[in-house]
Amino acid sequence: MRDSDAQDRIDIEAVLAGDVEAFESIVNRHGEAIQRQMHNFARDPLQADDLVQEVFVEAYLSLGKFRGEAPFRHWLARIATLIGYKFWRNREKKFRLVPLSDIPEPAAEETGRAGDPDRAAQLLFELLAALPADDRLAMTLMYLERLSQDEIARRLGWTRVAVAVRLYRAKRRLKKLGESEPWKSKLAWMFS
Repeated sequence: MRDSDAQDRIDIEAVLAGDVEAFESIVNRHGEAIQRQMHNFARDPLQADDLVQEVFVEAYLSLGKFRGEAPFRHWLARIATLIGYKFWRNREKKFRLVPLSDIPEPAAEETGRAGDPDRAAQLLFELLAALPADDRLAMTLMYLERLSQDEIARRLGWTRVAVAVRLYRAKRRLKKLGESEPWKSKLAWMFS
C-alpha cells in the first residue's frame, strides 16, 4: 500500500468519525489531479474549477459508500468522470450546436503559425465537442487521460466491448468531420 493510500484511509476514517477538517487533507492531496482531469471536460478555467468543487462535494457526501476495494484515487476519478460526463450532457441539452459553416473563419493573425500547439489543442477540443457525449467521453478517457479500454470500462461501468464500439464509432465520426468542409480548411494550417 502506498503512503498516500494509507493516508487516504486514515483521513476517510477521521471524516466519517466527524472530523470535517480531515477532508481538507484529501482535497489537498488529490486536488491537482482532479483539476487536470476536469480540464479535459471544461476548457474554461472557471468552469473546470466549478467541476472540481462539484467532484469534492460529491465525494464528501458519498464517502460512506467508499468500500476501499481499490485506491481512493480511482474512486475519486470515477466520480470526476461521471460529473464531467453529466456536464457535457447538460450542455448538449442547454445549447444548440452551431453548424460549423456558421462560424466565421479566424483572421490570419488569429490562427497562429503552422504547428501552433495552443491552436491545435483548441481545434482538437472543438472537434471532440462535435461528438455525442458518450463518444467524446470514451475518446477523452482513452487519448487525453491515457486509460486502457479495460480501465475505461471499469470507470464507467460499461463492458469492454461497449468501450471498443464507442471508440470505433467516435474515430469514424471524427474522420468524417475532419474530411468535411469547413473542418478540412480549419485543419489544413496544422500540416502546412
